[in-house]
Amino acid sequence: MATSNKPKKSIILDAAALAFASNGVDQTSIDDVARALGATKGKIYHHFRSKGELVCAIRKYSVELTLDRVRPLFKSSSEPSLKFYKMAFAHVEAMMSELSYHRVVVEEMRGSETGSTTAHEREILNEISVLQTEYEMMFRTVLEAGIASGVFRKQNISVALRSFLMMLHAPIYWYEPRTDENEKDIADQLALMALKAVCA
Repeated sequence: MATSNKPKKSIILDAAALAFASNGVDQTSIDDVARALGATKGKIYHHFRSKGELVCAIRKYSVELTLDRVRPLFKSSSEPSLKFYKMAFAHVEAMMSELSYHRVVVEEMRGSETGSTTAHEREILNEISVLQTEYEMMFRTVLEAGIASGVFRKQNISVALRSFLMMLHAPIYWYEPRTDENEKDIADQLALMALKAVCA
């Protein structure tokens, strides 16, 4: 991935996410991230006040990256089943394309020693919560529209939402880039599985 035109904060986030995902959040220091980046840790601290803040920023960026892919599809005029499929497909592609980011999120959900100790970190976590709510509401809205039109069967939307999002998150746990696997084929398979799970 070319980085010459990327903002410095994004380049730091890319390097940190890869280092944390590869070696573990608790096992990776700011010094390790700086070495991976080929920079001094002072450059990292210029943008992020602590390791905890850096991890929070990675978590927020992971949601933003996925939102950037899915939001335009949600805003399209496609009918509910096609819109759902396209959104689900884009979600899976995001999981695989930004794999290191999402693996850091999973590790943090399981619990690491960074914790949320500062007011600024808690502020970032609140921003993440707002973004996650927006994201879930997009799928919820499409589900409601599909149920109303008869395309999707009547069901507990909250249960369906949590269940198919877990399915779409699955590549975080097992996917590794391979020359004999096509990411679009994987995204298509999982998106179709999620769609069939909600169709009437």
